[in-house]
Amino acid sequence: MSRTMHMETEDLSPVRKRVRITVPGPRVDASFSSAYAQIAKTARAPGFRRGRIPKSYLVKRYRQDAISDVARALLNEGWQKAMDDLSIVPVTEPEITADSPAQGKEFVFTVEVEVVPQIDLKPYGELKVEKEVWTVPDEVLEHELGHLAERAAPYKEITDRDVVETDDQLVFNYAGSIDGELFAGGSQDDAELIIGSGQFIPGFEEQLIGKTVGEDTTIEVTFPADYAEPLAGKVASFACHIKAIKAQVVPEIGPDLAEAVGEDDMEAVRTKMREQIQLHHQDGGNKKARAEVRTALIAQYDFIVPPSLIQASVEDRRNDFIRKKVQDGETKVDDAKAAFEAQLDEMKATAENEVRVTLAIDAIADTESIEVDPMEVNAAIEEIIRSMGRYGSQLRQMYRDPNRRAGLRRQLRHEKALDHVLAQADVTVIDKVVPMHDCEDDAHDHGEEAESGE
Repeated sequence: MSRTMHMETEDLSPVRKRVRITVPGPRVDASFSSAYAQIAKTARAPGFRRGRIPKSYLVKRYRQDAISDVARALLNEGWQKAMDDLSIVPVTEPEITADSPAQGKEFVFTVEVEVVPQIDLKPYGELKVEKEVWTVPDEVLEHELGHLAERAAPYKEITDRDVVETDDQLVFNYAGSIDGELFAGGSQDDAELIIGSGQFIPGFEEQLIGKTVGEDTTIEVTFPADYAEPLAGKVASFACHIKAIKAQVVPEIGPDLAEAVGEDDMEAVRTKMREQIQLHHQDGGNKKARAEVRTALIAQYDFIVPPSLIQASVEDRRNDFIRKKVQDGETKVDDAKAAFEAQLDEMKATAENEVRVTLAIDAIADTESIEVDPMEVNAAIEEIIRSMGRYGSQLRQMYRDPNRRAGLRRQLRHEKALDHVLAQADVTVIDKVVPMHDCEDDAHDHGEEAESGE
């Protein structure tokens, strides 16, 4: 007799399926035999050695345990086989209805589950979107090179004055003590400090203004209360000796600037700087274009969305809304909850659209075999870390979480899919020129990359 499971599928809706699974009697009997064999390994019975207990005793004593084990094994096996054989992609935990299995009889159970709907992709060329294409005018480039020169300016010792001023780089020796005793980490020779940078504890740098080269002076400060122990809140004296004053010397836009930023000549500097400014603004233009594609896809598709995914999205929005309102000090938790409920219908409609477009993009990525390899994920993480400055190490730790990495991978896959659609859509190019004020706002970011010589 056959031991093959029989499956019947019923579509309850485009996003919900019921699968009726029949396990033939011989398969059920084999599962019971395996269950009793497993129980026999640990069961005990008076007068019998372990592993030598008669099956009749096991059936009488452990029948309910065996039934539970068989049911669990057959349900798991049947549902897994249904997902594999029927290509079911569940979005919820399965709802299983089953009686208890019995020896000598077939075992029948049903599984209901929400699934990803079948999505028939529509031609990408029907989508109408706009895309910004950015260029950098010469006057903006030259203006930015001026900012770069200021940031690349090296500090050089000056001799035409000997009085310390704000923005000077001071070279000095210092020795810190508390109650006349030197403390660990409080002394250094030939230390360099830019006055006004806030590098030292509050009140230290201000007391150095007006001092002169060669002068010995004592600075008294109080460590902040939240400083590391044992220095927190302590009053300290720093014996300082001023050795030299340095000031920035801004290089001219020419060979000196090229040398300062590690390039062979100004043509290379200009080329790299123009590329960096253009790429920065084009990145924003690309994000806008992807957002337009998403909006166009929402209008293009109207398939039914699994209710559980909508509800999960609404819950995420509710939690984010309440947390933000409370953190910003705008309202109390109960008031924030009420404010969200007042716009619940709107939130549900937005959530439904977002879930729908997300599923559509997943379908596009699947159809077009778009993938993201681990190296691309790593590169994206490094870019995020670089952009976050001193918080980068915390982000690196966060992205060790497999779930967070998987979320980033899906985001990158969606971006690739949207770019694929954009390349075939009906695109209207909007020519954009980087304005001077935007260049000034972003100058620091561009300049840091140029100075690195990378």
